[in-house]
This record gives sequence, C-alpha cells and structure tokens, in this order.
Amino acid sequence: MKQLTRSGGAVRLAPPTFGSFLRWLRDDRRMSRERLAMSAGVSASYVTHLEWGDRDHPARAVVEALADCLDQARALRVTERRHLFDLAGIPIAATPTIGQLRAGIGEDALRSLDAHRGGMAGYFDSRGDILALNTAARTMLPGLREGGNGLHWLFGDQLARQVVVNWDDVARMSVSGLRGRIGAVGQAGWPEHLLDELGMYPEFCVLWNEGEVTFSTGLSPIRLRDPMTGRPVDVTVQVFDVDVVDHPGWVRIFLGT
Repeated sequence: MKQLTRSGGAVRLAPPTFGSFLRWLRDDRRMSRERLAMSAGVSASYVTHLEWGDRDHPARAVVEALADCLDQARALRVTERRHLFDLAGIPIAATPTIGQLRAGIGEDALRSLDAHRGGMAGYFDSRGDILALNTAARTMLPGLREGGNGLHWLFGDQLARQVVVNWDDVARMSVSGLRGRIGAVGQAGWPEHLLDELGMYPEFCVLWNEGEVTFSTGLSPIRLRDPMTGRPVDVTVQVFDVDVVDHPGWVRIFLGT
C-alpha cells in the first residue's frame, strides 16, 4: 500500500484512509476504476473522489457494493473487509449468532476461562447472551447458563434475586450498559427484538425509561450470596471488549475477583 511521502529527506508515514485502502484493494486485483464503478453501480468519477478522499462518508450501500465487487474479483479476507468498513466509519451490520461469536473467540480461549484464578469469568455478547462461563461463575450465579441471556436471568429468574444481594444496583448498571452497547455496535434490528422480550419485566421498563447510559468497563463490587455458606461475598467485576475480527464490538469478557 503506497503510503509514503518524503519531506526534507525524512520519510513520513500516512495513516490508512478509506480511499487509500480502497485503491490498494483495487490495484491489488488489477481492476480499473471504470470496471469497479460499473460493477458497483456508481460512476468512475465517484470512485476517484473516494480514493482521493474528496468524499469522506460513503453510504453503507456503496461500501457493501464496492466490497462485494472486490470480493468477486478475488476473495476479500475477513480482516480486509472489516478494515474497509472501519475506515468508512460504518459498523458491519449483520447480527451474529451465539455460535458464530463462540467460533470467533476460539476453543482455546474458551477453555482458558477456568485458568482465571481470581474467581468468576465468562464471555457474553452485546445482547447479554452468555457465550461461556467458567466453573466459579456457574457456581456463584445459579440459573445462569451458556446460551441463556444475562438480562433475562437478572430480571426473570428468582434465583438471581436470591443470589445478587445488591440487585437494584446491578439491575440499574445492566440496563444503562445495554443502552450504551446498542449505540456502540450499531442497530440492525436486534435491539427491537431484545427490548420486546425484556418489556415483559416491569422493573426493566422503569429503568429503561429513565434513559441512563454507561460505558464503564469497571463495576462497583457486586455482592453475591455464597451458595455454600449463605454469606454475602463482595466480588469486584471488570468487563473488557474482546476483538472478534468478523464481529467487531460484539464480544466482551467479565472477570470477577
């Protein structure tokens, strides 16, 4: 990818842009602007404007058409497709399944959860669907299971109210966090479906209508009732994003100590 210029004898490296990467992909496939434009249903002059950075915000339909045409000439790698959409400032719209997200994490990473010596650990997605839990999490959060949904568990399972001592605080943080994630990963129909489901819980509706939003990766200690002793235990939980290449922004991991 040609990104080097010289100024006063020094080499200056230019950051990638949508236009420069589009041109690199096109040149790498030995496609003319005219051929790419015709296949994508746009004009050759528009492709020129894109490559030179004169058009900064191409529409999703345009980026998808360009990517599909490049892919037909020679398959785009998953990383190339994501990078093209990232540079256009457009999240990939397809809503992934739990199986697709688990596959993106990888079996080794899933098996390593039990190596978290601090205690609970697990992967979940932006909908609150549980992708994987370690033994400590399954023990301390009875009723929460892989393939289930953490928000449904929190608001709909009586076990959650028994085990989460500071239920009100955790519920508020979970609802405001969901609002933040919907904006972060884009809206492709899944928020409406999930909210229709969660609308059955009056307490969820009250918290949702307050409009609070959070993006924090750290939580105040969650107080859980130890299922073995019945005594309250403070667990400090941190949440981090996990970069699954073909589903950016969808997967998170929580670690509790």
